[in-house]
Amino acid sequence: MADMTEGYPFVFTMNDRSSEAEYLEYTAQYRFKSARSNHTYIVRVECYEQHAYCIKFFDKAHIDSREKFSLRTNTFEARTIFYTLYHILLDILRKDPEASFFFIGAEDEKDDNIATTRRYKVYRRFVMSTISDRVFDHYRVNELSLYILVNKQGVKDKETFIAHIIKEVRKILQSSDSDDSLQN
Repeated sequence: MADMTEGYPFVFTMNDRSSEAEYLEYTAQYRFKSARSNHTYIVRVECYEQHAYCIKFFDKAHIDSREKFSLRTNTFEARTIFYTLYHILLDILRKDPEASFFFIGAEDEKDDNIATTRRYKVYRRFVMSTISDRVFDHYRVNELSLYILVNKQGVKDKETFIAHIIKEVRKILQSSDSDDSLQN
């Protein structure tokens, strides 16, 4: 059996140029299938201005659900899925060496009135233990369940870059509380 740190093999499927948000340039779409559970996952990597990429994923079985980024699969293979996402992040970084990344941990049914989501806490632990600070500066905005990896070579004014991402994420989350934009 393959080492879980290799993740699952993934396939780039397309770039979607339709714009959902003001600063969205395109969305790169990947997919992979779990060898363990046979679930297929869709990974959407939204590219925003200034080489900022938001990584989102969901089980393909939930593709038509408005809650697709919040639903849990209970397949108990999160670590292998996270390593697959990590390898997709590396694929993006190979294509765009100035890429910075961010993600938001979406709420699930057990997150009632909690400032930081459970999903975010799991993502944060994984990222902090997997991605060193050699290439990226790590920034956490717990009240938004937002994690930002700022590329040290690609971003000259880090404070302005981070403030811009936080401002736009707040704006999107406030305007779309019932929408799943940017959340994974």
